Amino acid sequence: MKTLKQKQQKQQQHKSKTTTKHTLNKQHIKKSNLNIDITSSNEIDHTQDYSIIPILETALVKRALFSIINKYITVDKKYKSILEHIEDNAKSKNVNVASLTIEDTNSKIHQLFIIIIKNQSFNKTDNSELLESLRVAGNTIYNVVKSNSIQSFNLVNTIKNTTKDTKDTKDSKYLETILEGILLSSYRFNKYKTDQALNKLKIKFYLKSIHLVIPEYKPHFHKQITKLSNIVKSVFIARDLINEPANSAKATRFISTIKQFISQNKLPIILEVLEKPQLEKLNMGLILGVGKGSSPENAPKVLMMHYTGSECSESKYDPAYVLLGKGITFDTGGLNLKSGKSMIEMKTDLSGASTVCAFLLGYAMNAGEKCITCICPFAENSIGPDATKPSDVLSAYDGKTVEITNTDAEGRLVLADCLAYAVDKYPNAVIIDFATLTGQQEAVSSKMFSNILAVNSDREVKDMIESGKEINELVVPLPMMENQKNKLESYVADIKNVSFASSADIIMSSLFMRQFVRKNTKWIHIDIAGPSYKVDDVIKYASPEASGIGVRLLFSYFAK
Repeated sequence: MKTLKQKQQKQQQHKSKTTTKHTLNKQHIKKSNLNIDITSSNEIDHTQDYSIIPILETALVKRALFSIINKYITVDKKYKSILEHIEDNAKSKNVNVASLTIEDTNSKIHQLFIIIIKNQSFNKTDNSELLESLRVAGNTIYNVVKSNSIQSFNLVNTIKNTTKDTKDTKDSKYLETILEGILLSSYRFNKYKTDQALNKLKIKFYLKSIHLVIPEYKPHFHKQITKLSNIVKSVFIARDLINEPANSAKATRFISTIKQFISQNKLPIILEVLEKPQLEKLNMGLILGVGKGSSPENAPKVLMMHYTGSECSESKYDPAYVLLGKGITFDTGGLNLKSGKSMIEMKTDLSGASTVCAFLLGYAMNAGEKCITCICPFAENSIGPDATKPSDVLSAYDGKTVEITNTDAEGRLVLADCLAYAVDKYPNAVIIDFATLTGQQEAVSSKMFSNILAVNSDREVKDMIESGKEINELVVPLPMMENQKNKLESYVADIKNVSFASSADIIMSSLFMRQFVRKNTKWIHIDIAGPSYKVDDVIKYASPEASGIGVRLLFSYFAK
């Protein structure tokens, strides 16, 4: 594996040479669904016609609105009474968005949009609720500019002058969080739209530029915005991969997208693909069994991505973390066929793979320090004359035999093969998997949180829960219940994939996978079935379909 290290070092050296070309205070984000130039300074750009001014509700004391705005934009006193009226309405909770058209000192018309952010009821132990309110404010700002067809504007950082949190003030954290909400809200998936689309007028808007007005601007803020933009890009990549329809070789398209991004951005990531013949040699019979009913172009395969951070060993590639992601490209349920209502969303059953792969791309863009490998099994769980049948027995990578009692419990099978492989190849790694694993998770969470189950990982689970709270990607722990593994005993094989003796499928699916990791392995399983899709009524800045949940969670976790 030393050659792997050498290849990545060479790529990293090339990347470090190219990134120095960026200007100090300008970050350009360009993608099919995002095209934004972000510039930063300590004063407004007077060539802009619009300024967005977010203000905390608690800052509006003793007629403060007029004086706050005047710190950034000279406003004639003739507008003072109007601003006082806006302030009174905000205090009485009658308004959270107000606009005011003014004439500046050069007799130029300039429009102000004042965004009132309510923050009086927040807890005092941390600022997680305030940060989420700022992201939602970012969504409000995006909707305001979109409805008014405003493509360029000033975004003024007033909040640092009205908070006592000096740590966040120093790093302009609050403005950064508002910007995060704006950018996440700007996602569009228009790849398959034509001029004949029924909503063609709604999909044409896009942002061109945001001028950040940051008093006491410091150059390091550019790095923060660069990192944020890479995180947003990662979320968008995950959403794109999930939103793709399943009527072509989705795994091939997925891998091609990842390869292209690595190449275009010269990332120090080595990519490997194990095709069906290699899986057969490795005895990955669970993955092969899930994909037996699919067409040849959708044959099972495993994608592996290896990233070497600065903490990686010089002599041997030994990842500190292995991230697994379920990559079912479409899930009919197999011969245990799903209902039509359940099946319509099953193009999203590779959300776990999309999460971990998109994260690693952004993590490499941000020059993360950890040594991380991603392993993602891909298969289409379809029907046909060769499809796996209930009562069939399959053999796993580690030699265990599995009785298939339900073909619609395929996710735990493909992950089990990869868990056994990861433990064998990287015995010292912490293993974290993401999967849309159980319909029960959506029922339990009502799309508001993911569930986390783990062994030997108390500290890591605590950090993951805290990380989720900070970014409003909540994870709720459930017990592994290892004393219930007897419910998975099979009469004809070593283990069965579903127990009809227990209705706690979230726990039993985890307990099944537990049997494929070693006694002392640090393993964390995160079921994202609920919040991975159609959560825009819960999370305002999520997209109408794929949410990209889990990507920001991993960034937050590895930032600790």
